[in-house]
Amino acid sequence: MSTDPEYADYIAALTSEHRDLAAFLTKVDLSSPFGANEFRGAMDELHHIAKDEDGLFPASLTALAGDEWDRSLAGWRTAHPDHELHAAG
Repeated sequence: MSTDPEYADYIAALTSEHRDLAAFLTKVDLSSPFGANEFRGAMDELHHIAKDEDGLFPASLTALAGDEWDRSLAGWRTAHPDHELHAAG
């Protein structure tokens, strides 16, 4: 979907948020009051999950074909080697 002009900017912004959050989590010191407060502030501002669940995921249901789903799931498995996908229901 990132190559589709209809979704490219939206996905680029989500990807950037993922990278920014990953970088933040590697440096924040949750044992300090400042770090814990900084973390809470970051979580308050993080609306990313809603963007994924309410925007990207529903759009993917109509935008992706079978082979694109295969690539998407392969990418997920690469990014999450210690997790297993389970069927809904």
